[in-house]
Amino acid sequence: MTKKHNPKTTTDTQAQPASLKLEARVKLCSQPLAYGSAQLMAFAELVIGGAFVIRDIRILRVAKDGEDSVFVAFPSRRWNGDGDEKKYYDVAFPITSQAYQEATGTLLKEYNRLAASESAKPS
Repeated sequence: MTKKHNPKTTTDTQAQPASLKLEARVKLCSQPLAYGSAQLMAFAELVIGGAFVIRDIRILRVAKDGEDSVFVAFPSRRWNGDGDEKKYYDVAFPITSQAYQEATGTLLKEYNRLAASESAKPS
């Protein structure tokens, strides 16, 4: 009689993962670049737990309702669908709202720190 391997695994979709150390690496653009209806302000990388990196993160500024808003755009790729249809799909992104808040918060904090120190430099 052959014994079958039956690994005992459980998946708890409600469990919150332990927070990993996040490190943001931000490179400001020397001048904001047009990026569709937004302006590209910086490129960034997010290092997760010192072991994994997400590159090609963009920090964009868009004018909405007369006010500038800065937001994070995680990497995406364009896919040419059937006919003239062109879609974008996300390559790497936070899955939970907690992870999204932590990732964007870390990235924007570093961006704001660099932007403030850049604007404080004499011209």
